[in-house]
Amino acid sequence: MAEKESSVAARGDRAQKAANGKIVVAIIIAIVALTFVFSNVAPATLRFLFIQFTMPAWGWFLAVLLAGVVIGSLFPWFRPRKK
Repeated sequence: MAEKESSVAARGDRAQKAANGKIVVAIIIAIVALTFVFSNVAPATLRFLFIQFTMPAWGWFLAVLLAGVVIGSLFPWFRPRKK
């Protein structure tokens, strides 16, 4: 019985370490992305068909990011399946 409990505890420790690693990577990516976005504050113009939009470049980056999140949540093809 003790072997089974230690095996479960070992798996829990590995899962916790993996989760901590993912959190660290996510934080690093977020910091790099925010640095990139806020270092591009000059106005940028987007022309689409006959319409023209002007706003700061970080706004366009944020809009593209949000569109990617929405598309990624609508099409979860690459997510691991739950058992």
